[in-house]
Amino acid sequence: MKAYNKPGRIIFALFVVMNLIACKKNFLDKSPLDSVNSANFFKTASDLQIFVNGFYSRLAPQYNTQGGTGTTSGGNSNLALDANTDMMIVQTTATSSLYRWDVASVAGDTNTSWSGGFTNIRSDNYFLYYAGLNAEKTDAASHYIGEGYFFRAWDYFALLKNFGGVPIITEPLTDSDLDKLFVPRASRYDVAKQIIADLDLAISKLNWKSEGQGAIAGRINKEAALTLKARVALYEGSWEYYHSKKASPYAMPGKNGVEFLEMVEPTVSQLINRQGTRIFTAAGDKTIAYNQLFAQKNASNIDGVFLYKVYDATLLALSHNFFFKILDSGPSITDHLVDIYLNNDGTPQVFPAVYPNTLNQLSTNLDPRFRQTVWTPDRGPLNQLAGRGGDGNPFRYPVIASQAPYTDIGFTSTGYRNFKGAVLAQEATKGETDDVLMRYEEDLLSLAEAKAILGTITQTDIDKTVNVIRNRVGMTPLNMGAIAAGTYREDLGFDLASTPIVNEIRRERTVEFALEGFRLDDLKRWGVYEKVINGYQPQGALLQEFLNYFNRSASQVALDKGSDPTLYSQIRKDGYVLNEFNLVPNTNLASFANGRINPLFKVADFRAGGRGLYINPTRDYLSAIPLQQIKLYQANNATLSQNPGWN
Repeated sequence: MKAYNKPGRIIFALFVVMNLIACKKNFLDKSPLDSVNSANFFKTASDLQIFVNGFYSRLAPQYNTQGGTGTTSGGNSNLALDANTDMMIVQTTATSSLYRWDVASVAGDTNTSWSGGFTNIRSDNYFLYYAGLNAEKTDAASHYIGEGYFFRAWDYFALLKNFGGVPIITEPLTDSDLDKLFVPRASRYDVAKQIIADLDLAISKLNWKSEGQGAIAGRINKEAALTLKARVALYEGSWEYYHSKKASPYAMPGKNGVEFLEMVEPTVSQLINRQGTRIFTAAGDKTIAYNQLFAQKNASNIDGVFLYKVYDATLLALSHNFFFKILDSGPSITDHLVDIYLNNDGTPQVFPAVYPNTLNQLSTNLDPRFRQTVWTPDRGPLNQLAGRGGDGNPFRYPVIASQAPYTDIGFTSTGYRNFKGAVLAQEATKGETDDVLMRYEEDLLSLAEAKAILGTITQTDIDKTVNVIRNRVGMTPLNMGAIAAGTYREDLGFDLASTPIVNEIRRERTVEFALEGFRLDDLKRWGVYEKVINGYQPQGALLQEFLNYFNRSASQVALDKGSDPTLYSQIRKDGYVLNEFNLVPNTNLASFANGRINPLFKVADFRAGGRGLYINPTRDYLSAIPLQQIKLYQANNATLSQNPGWN
């Protein structure tokens, strides 16, 4: 059991079995909320806690969760949080959300993000109304009401990112409230203002992490609400700023984002005043400090971790299979992430016509976070990782596309295997490492980016944000006056019209939050989605390095094993022999002209002359409003407008 209190763990057991107000219908279907009685509930802090526990499942886990038997029981997987972006690929065909050639611009009848979002908001409104009406006036009750405001902000933010402006409903409604049920879409500006207002209320009511009533293991706290406020303000501020400058179809008329961008500094300053420079440092071991932040069995005492999901196989019968992440059996990192890293001296990489760098060379030459994000062969073979015991998977390198015995599995590999957050401690392989959801580094980089966009950033700002983060791993500090000259590539998400410091902070954010699920939102709010995605053909590592390894002769394998025992052969206990893993160019893998692996070589659009990925820039920044909802409005003499590019 972890060091923090047992009641905090029991609370999380309720998350698995309890959602008092679950509803699969859309927000206009008014099924009775009869699981509780509003006349006699919502009085004590315990009542409020029990009800709001049902909201926590919305904080999507980043692991594949497991029940007590060890079987998978659902949940998202942080094996592939950025698989809907340019940073990862998963299958032998491109991700459908990024491969939209010939996709019709006809809205679907339904959309679960819309219906589920308003179902959640209906629950939020019900809770907040009756808690405000009936609850005792105690610190604990106030804290749980603060959680309610946090979740309503969370739910509206999800809708804002998916749809832009949406109807704003902040009170429980009945069938007789037709004038309020069928309100038109508010502008995205007004939705963002509503989110900020809810977060201000949450901040005023919530306790700091591990202080006061309620802010115990894994629960929402004041730090989390401040982080979400900074996230929302940066998101909406930069969206309005860049889309206005580019006169895009998604611009907010009459707004330039400055109002929101200026909210970031006073919000983050509250955290800086409390947190200072304290982030997780792995007791000063800079070689693992970044990597192991995401492999902690107990996140309650980790500096800078503000919100996390608790896993405990014994008490909660809730575990995960995250220690299997270094399988390379699908999610693979692409060249777009690797190429954005700086050299460890702070200079940008140079890319000759033929790509020359092996994984170990990259590990030595690049920002130390590369080595702590991508598996490199100098670490030894896969089966030396805790939780991967035995010789069943001895490979020092990732298995590449369609090699035996995997010819029937529809995946390819770029050669860049995810290593971030690898579980190194054997005792942690029961699947009990906590899942980091919000951390201080996000606040620091939100402050730096907002001030860079506004043109008010100074070296002092850089030193208390970017350089605090870089120092943890021993990366060369960022000096505003000495940013290395170089061409910023639009296909990596840089903006040629922006200042070098804006682009360097974009780089810092991309590197620091790699594979954590921020990339898609960033590309959209910066207004560069199509510049990064359209025409992109994902590439991988240097092919020759993998040919040299997998196509060694039997005699060379024997020599390798004799000179270096960590160089396992491809001969396995399960009977597969050396030549079954040979790589045959243009048969079970291929490369681009520059020598890098082509992970999607089976698909014509990802070979020479192919079209690559594609999104429609006048449509695909936002999802379509469901036609069923538009027709429902029309039937009640109201109007629900559609998003740009959809019909």
